[in-house]
Amino acid sequence: MHRTEKRTYLDPIHQDIVLDRKDPAERLIIDLIDTTEFQRLRRIHQLGVSYFTFQGAEGSRFTHSVGVMHVASNLVEQMQEITEGMAEKRPLILASALLHDIGHGPFSHVTEKILGYDHEDWSCKIIAGDTQVRKVLDNFKEMPNLADTIVKVLKKTYKPKYVSHIVSSQLDCDRFDYLLRDSYMTGTKYGLFALHRILRSLEIDQENDRIIVVGEKGQIAVEDYLFARYSMYAQVYYHRKNLASRALLASLIKRVKGILADRSRPVCFVDEPTAKWFMGEELKVSEYQQLDDIQINYHIKRWVEDPDPILSDLSRRFLDRRLFKAIRIPSNDTGLRKDIESEARRLVSAAGLDPDYYLGVETTGFRPYDYYRPDDAHPQTNIIVRTEGGITTELSKIAPAIEALVNGNYESAWLIYPEEIQDKIAVIKELIPAH
Repeated sequence: MHRTEKRTYLDPIHQDIVLDRKDPAERLIIDLIDTTEFQRLRRIHQLGVSYFTFQGAEGSRFTHSVGVMHVASNLVEQMQEITEGMAEKRPLILASALLHDIGHGPFSHVTEKILGYDHEDWSCKIIAGDTQVRKVLDNFKEMPNLADTIVKVLKKTYKPKYVSHIVSSQLDCDRFDYLLRDSYMTGTKYGLFALHRILRSLEIDQENDRIIVVGEKGQIAVEDYLFARYSMYAQVYYHRKNLASRALLASLIKRVKGILADRSRPVCFVDEPTAKWFMGEELKVSEYQQLDDIQINYHIKRWVEDPDPILSDLSRRFLDRRLFKAIRIPSNDTGLRKDIESEARRLVSAAGLDPDYYLGVETTGFRPYDYYRPDDAHPQTNIIVRTEGGITTELSKIAPAIEALVNGNYESAWLIYPEEIQDKIAVIKELIPAH
């Protein structure tokens, strides 16, 4: 059977992504893309439940992961001319970039926060486990022990460290792709920046084992990138409707967990992997692979018919996009915040709803999404610039706008409440001091 040597992925961000089987690294990538585990990413939304807010946010983790690999390929191509040993690491870097998100669960970061698991741990389990991905990596004879090496890259224990930083750092191929892609998919312009100018300005400082930005044009492009990232968090990822959508899903999952824990009234339908996942029980990789957005949405459709009125109602609201509402409340005055929550609980109860499921507080400004901070626990990933004059320093020390960005306080709190008390919310607003 004749096999086409070249394969093209038509991408809305990067246009033609062409892979050639004659190139060993690209053959490896094609084979990894064709695995069961990687194809599962087509069924997981890149932006969680953001499609409730931005109608175009239907992209998958699959398209993002291929995009990250492509950006990494471009970076390696321009770096290998001036960086000793970079060409030999190309299969490792491309495969690590492609597989970095393979462990994401349904609705991506949304359920990660709700259920408290770590998608990076699952990525490593899938890469190292009894999977098609592992078989493909083991069959790549040009680089022995590739699966174990990729796990080291993702866990940031691989040396040289800059290999991990290409995939995950303050200035990495993952963020380069998702900012441009998420901006495009949401129909916004907040995440736009000069990707190719940044890539051309990056070099490996091998003496200090780090990536640096070289020159004024690169520095300015990186500053734009950081503000694009800030804007995407402020305007897209932390959009109030996004927060309300996540809170609705969190309440729904909380109700299911409560019913599963109370064995006297079983849920009308739940399969074993979903029940184990919700309840925090240990899952085999094969069980985890069954989880995706389609699986969870099917459960939610079934739960509309559940005899439990709260689960049935929350499920119907989720399917029909009858979202909760959100209002910003003071996050630093704990006493006032408790008063607001107490009053809101009273209003929700008066409307005949259970405040344990129809009311919540969402806070923003923390991991997994955070802003650029030079004093982070991992300072080796700070953005280092070498100026035209040959001075090497951390970016915020020479860029006043970035210093201001770093020192800002981005913590916010939002009261999430049902539409049933919308006309009574004026009582809550009276408790909130005017800015």
